Amino acid sequence: MFHWKNWTWKHLFVVLLVLHLIPIWIFAYFPSQDGASHVYNALVLKEYADNANYKIRDAWKLNITIFPNWLSHILLAAFLYVFPPVIAEKVFLTIAIGLIPIAFFYFLDAIYKGEKGRFLFAWLGFPFAYNYLLYMGFYNFQLSIAFFFFSFGYWWKHKDDMQVQHLIGLYALLLLTYLSHIASYGLVVLGISVAAGCIWGGYTFVTAWRERHAAWFRTFIVNLKPLFRFFFYMVPMYFVLIAYYLQSLKLHPQGAHRGMEWIWEYFLGVKSIVYFTDWHIPVNYGLLVVLGVAVGISIGYRIHRRQWVKRTDAFLLIALLFTYMFIRAPWSYGPGGWINDRVHLYILLMLAPWLIPDMGKYFRYAMTTCLVVFSLIHCGRTAYDHGRIATEIEELVSGTHLIEPHTNFRLHSTGWRKSDAVFEHYDADSKKWVAKNEIKYVTPFVHSTAFYGVYADDVGHLANYEAAYYYFPVNRNNANAPIDYFIAWYPPDTDAFRRETADYEIIHETKHLQIYRKKRAPGPMLELWNKTGNGNLVIRFDMQPDKAETAPNHHAIGPDIAYQSGKFGWDTRAPHEAYQGPAGIEPLARDAVWGKEDAAFKLDLPNGKYRVTNVFQSAENATHTVNLLANGNAVIKKLTVPLGNEAVEHTYDVEVTEGYLTQVIFTAKKRVGTGDDWAKKHNYWIWNGCTVEQIF
Repeated sequence: MFHWKNWTWKHLFVVLLVLHLIPIWIFAYFPSQDGASHVYNALVLKEYADNANYKIRDAWKLNITIFPNWLSHILLAAFLYVFPPVIAEKVFLTIAIGLIPIAFFYFLDAIYKGEKGRFLFAWLGFPFAYNYLLYMGFYNFQLSIAFFFFSFGYWWKHKDDMQVQHLIGLYALLLLTYLSHIASYGLVVLGISVAAGCIWGGYTFVTAWRERHAAWFRTFIVNLKPLFRFFFYMVPMYFVLIAYYLQSLKLHPQGAHRGMEWIWEYFLGVKSIVYFTDWHIPVNYGLLVVLGVAVGISIGYRIHRRQWVKRTDAFLLIALLFTYMFIRAPWSYGPGGWINDRVHLYILLMLAPWLIPDMGKYFRYAMTTCLVVFSLIHCGRTAYDHGRIATEIEELVSGTHLIEPHTNFRLHSTGWRKSDAVFEHYDADSKKWVAKNEIKYVTPFVHSTAFYGVYADDVGHLANYEAAYYYFPVNRNNANAPIDYFIAWYPPDTDAFRRETADYEIIHETKHLQIYRKKRAPGPMLELWNKTGNGNLVIRFDMQPDKAETAPNHHAIGPDIAYQSGKFGWDTRAPHEAYQGPAGIEPLARDAVWGKEDAAFKLDLPNGKYRVTNVFQSAENATHTVNLLANGNAVIKKLTVPLGNEAVEHTYDVEVTEGYLTQVIFTAKKRVGTGDDWAKKHNYWIWNGCTVEQIF
């Protein structure tokens, strides 16, 4: 029978790890501010290559370059191949949160390899795994915390014997840190460099001072060889950091600073682990007291043992340097913010390796008990707040099943921090604690609305904040995409909101939520159609520039004819371009619309079977390649439109079951666009006309 006295630190670690992962899984949603937006953008990355997803391809363009803020999107996109969106986020969070205490244990084990009590302060990794920046939804930074400690620990473990295989491992870990977040990458490169300078540079100076003999300079240079080797293999890492810094400085020469009052309150309140409420702050004071006692005892122990200089003193210097950076750094630098918050999170964790881990059994037991109890209190309150907020997020996303494929939505609210739950806030002016129905530090509702964009195919989340920033892989393409739905949380009671939603109807309503859908025609407007000799419905379109001659019995479709319910029109921003051919050609084939981006032409029509004939003709001395989807099915693949004025007709049959026919036209992206080849093959599609005829 297993007895508690047989427990080791490994058993305690597993129990704490499981307890800290439970809040992710027992509640329906994780209450972070930006997290759901990352899930949505990962889905965009996953689905973007499919031309059938014309709404997301119209709204967004990909920013496929190597920069930080990539890793979480890659992982989430991979998980979305296996799991539904909410579960994919939970799997990611299990990794991102669980890796931090694991990495911190690895870090301290590398520093105090084999020493008794080496994991004494490693329990700090648990409370810092749940931090303010995590609940802001900064998932890339959350990943970078673990890679910071894996990188630092790996370097420390192999620093005295850095062979090629070790160097490859170090580069790989630092690359993962960089791809996660530039702040953690910069801090770990700085921290490793300071540690190397203290270990080899400090030792060299002390040795040279003590041995002051005739050959002291030669000895000095010889002793510096390890430091020279270090700087040599770190040159690529410095280059990446400096290049990023110079580029940022060029784009954003000034930063915005917070005042010293904010800095002081943040530091004493350990606010890097405060997120929903001020409730954590008094508990954090207890953590500072415990660590203060550890610092005092460590200093006393060093004095008593006359241990004046140790290699681990480098971590005290790093912690002090990070503290200085926390005070002096700007809060934001260009579009990137929360710089002080990111630096602060590492200060106490970097102090831990400097503390003396082995000062007797009773001290270890007492310190372990204090840190574990603090972690459990911190985790318990976090789980309690999760339960309250997750219930409200469930209400917020209760209408996701109503969003139809190939649509867009926007948001409205009178306050994203509002909540039915009561949260404790400290009022600095009155110096009193007050209860408010408001979440103080994060807004977990604002981007949870991104879940409205992940359950139906091809949905444009037009309030996608990431698309506005160059350091995310999904950027905005069409800022004026049509709005099919409004998601209103604590809906505004204003004339402006009523005017904006005048053409919309409420399709879902709860206590705090209203979903508006754009009003629709009762059915296709058949008066716009003609009839064939045998009585079948038929409608014809002439794609052309504005005011060009229109073929008889055809509807003129210019490049800016937007889709209207019950009728027809472009359901994307493209094409916006048109040309008119030479005189003497009949009107349908003479002119056309064209574009490089995908374009979707939508027609409302009764359900049934139809024969669709499309006409393509080039008036130029070059060929074009056309691809066409009909309601998501490929009906034309790499059709070559010859040069000159030779018309190409293509006919296909389609069965309509959803009351509309959407034809998406596109061309291959990889085209030669310059030189002689450009004269032979153009990199855009053309479209002259279309006929849709009912068949039985």
